[in-house]
Amino acid sequence: MRARRFILTSVILIFGGLLSASLAAAQTSRSSPASAPPAPSGAALYEQHCAICHYSGSTAKKIGPGLKNLYARRKFADGRRVDDAGVTDWIAAGGADMPGYKDSLRPAEIRALVLYVKSL
Repeated sequence: MRARRFILTSVILIFGGLLSASLAAAQTSRSSPASAPPAPSGAALYEQHCAICHYSGSTAKKIGPGLKNLYARRKFADGRRVDDAGVTDWIAAGGADMPGYKDSLRPAEIRALVLYVKSL
């Protein structure tokens, strides 16, 4: 009787350990950043979505204004403040002749663009 109880307890502990390890491995692989596709850099996103209308190395107008030193200007043409929130809103919603990108870019991509524009 004691041997049977020992074997049963051992089997339960082994099975529980295997199940626990299996669940932990599944959780790790699901939440692993390695399994997520890499986010494009702000510079790559800029080239893909913005460079057609905006210069990055100049303040000269292309179709839209050049974005070099945008943050130093402190205000957009419409009077809104140039800061991270304002640039984020501008990219997401668009402007007078600029399309908004909230439906085509993920929030992380918009943040990457904001950081890139801030670095110009």
